[in-house]
Amino acid sequence: MKKKATLSLAVLLFLCLPNYSFPQTQDVSFSSGIKIKPGAYFEYFARKMTLDEKQYTSELTSYIFALNLELEINEGLSISAMAGYTLSNYESLIFRELPFSIELDVGDVGGYIFGAEARKSLLDTNGIEFGLYGQFIYYTGKEKNWDIPGLNVSGTLTGKPTWMRAAAGPYFKFTSLGSIAPYLSVCYNNLWGKFEAKQTVQTLNGIEEKELKSKGLIDITLGSILSLNDYFFLKGEVHVLPHSDGMDLGFVAIAAFSF
Repeated sequence: MKKKATLSLAVLLFLCLPNYSFPQTQDVSFSSGIKIKPGAYFEYFARKMTLDEKQYTSELTSYIFALNLELEINEGLSISAMAGYTLSNYESLIFRELPFSIELDVGDVGGYIFGAEARKSLLDTNGIEFGLYGQFIYYTGKEKNWDIPGLNVSGTLTGKPTWMRAAAGPYFKFTSLGSIAPYLSVCYNNLWGKFEAKQTVQTLNGIEEKELKSKGLIDITLGSILSLNDYFFLKGEVHVLPHSDGMDLGFVAIAAFSF
């Protein structure tokens, strides 16, 4: 897990290098100013997850509410960061090694999310822009307690989820349609994490951890940017991730200012 996180951060840093582009006639100049784009970020996604060496599956759904800050350093490079609140729900999880086995209907677990993103334009010709994109998101959930039914004595289960998501790949954006700029991206998109559970039944205690990995890894993204004026724009995306059991879906909406 640490190797994947390190690799994801390295991709973002690589995209942010100012010289990573096709040859240009002059060095990047910051004298023209940096565009600052603060905004509100919303995302919904549902991902099929595998656990216990792919013996079982569970569906993870999340709602992300965040503040987003994008910096457009020049015509070809932008970086952004986000922070906010997330509700994540695992369809069901089975724990077999605690003092007593249990199947848990998790429900919504609130937590905090932090993320970074980078986009680098490599070529813009004939109204079509080609570039690279990278994103890394980290979610840490709050601890949640459940009472254990069906026991003659009282018992509790405490759970804490965490997950990370890394995405990277090329994109194509159509820039000659005025205030509307649709784009297409086909990228690698991996989500992985764990759910740690602690069970207490009188003097008996047990801890079990579930490692979860997403089934879908290829993300087909259709999006569009709508500029309402020189200072305000809307952005929407639809994500489709096919896999052997069907497909996962996700939606992103951003409303932001530019100055």
